[in-house]
Amino acid sequence: MILPKTCSVKDRKMAADSLWQRLHQLSKTTLVLAAVIGSQAAVAQQQPDPDTWRWFEVEVLVFAHTNSQPVAESFSWQGPSAPENVQYDFLTHYFAPDIHPAIVALPECKVPGVIPTFDPDAVLCARPLELSQWLPMNWHRPERAIALLDRAPEQVVDGPGGDVNKATNVFLGQEKQLQLSEMREQIVRRGVGKPLMHLSWYQPVFGINQNYKVRLFGGVNYGKTYAPSGYPYATDQDEFLAFEAEADADAEAPLTKRLAELVQLQQQAALHFTARNDDQPLAPPPLLQRPDTPEAVWQLDGTMHIYLVGNYLHIASDLELREPQQVLWRPASLAAQAEQALQGDNSGTFLRSFNLEQLRRVISHETHYFDHPKLGLVVQIRRTDLSAPRF
Repeated sequence: MILPKTCSVKDRKMAADSLWQRLHQLSKTTLVLAAVIGSQAAVAQQQPDPDTWRWFEVEVLVFAHTNSQPVAESFSWQGPSAPENVQYDFLTHYFAPDIHPAIVALPECKVPGVIPTFDPDAVLCARPLELSQWLPMNWHRPERAIALLDRAPEQVVDGPGGDVNKATNVFLGQEKQLQLSEMREQIVRRGVGKPLMHLSWYQPVFGINQNYKVRLFGGVNYGKTYAPSGYPYATDQDEFLAFEAEADADAEAPLTKRLAELVQLQQQAALHFTARNDDQPLAPPPLLQRPDTPEAVWQLDGTMHIYLVGNYLHIASDLELREPQQVLWRPASLAAQAEQALQGDNSGTFLRSFNLEQLRRVISHETHYFDHPKLGLVVQIRRTDLSAPRF
């Protein structure tokens, strides 16, 4: 069947969910190798000779601590930061494979405003604008499809697997090869953590200067509620209150009355002019509007860089765990603080980031644990038949 433009939001959501499930199942059976991030020519220019690549299998388990005890360590109020210098981003292409060739092969929709579904009786078609893979509103672009998700589709990634003797790029391992599954199950049984991501992949490992970082992300997608800066998007209630405030401003009280209100607040010890702590986030911009195509902002996001110094393996982790937390906004200027006091509400939420950034020299086939008050990272690097130096 074809959904008309006038169908309900619930019907559209059900159709979109059905579409996503079918596409994801398709991706698991057809994806052979993860796509390389960036230009193939640029990557080829930076990589050493493929005949010298030293291949390793990497298994990673990341979980968020669930203990309710207060954290003694003090963390700065920092917002999310985008991963930098990423060379491998196989998860994006695994969760949202590029189906643009399939879209192009569909007949053009004859009925305006319809959306395709994967109902067995549906008539699949593509709208003209959907035939362009570069338009930001097109849902089939991998980064756009990822942003539509409420959370990562899988905690435990079951990749297609492969053969390092024939591989020309990184590829995801199969779930049955995971060796930390029992540890993951124990973490859940004991109630000490909530797994966010468990996967393995095969990659060539180079020197530190090649800077081949892997992007890892998972958990909840906060991108529909929070901007990449960490500030919340305006809600319908926010807009209503702003409308009321604007209406009140048309009949603004005389300056003398406003000053009297400030004096009264001061006498009630409800007005405190203080310098804003540099560690605290600035007050958010008024009515931050959510864009039509918001970016994904993941609960867990960051990079892992595995490299060789001589024959010694090193792991450099740079991961962020994001959590919405209550905050009392403190504007920088005294005038803004006074206006805030008159309005009577300076509370809100902020998507706070906690960073796990550690560097460690490791030994292959050993289990390495990176601890943090908010999250745990467990890594194994295993040798393959192509791990020995090849010159």
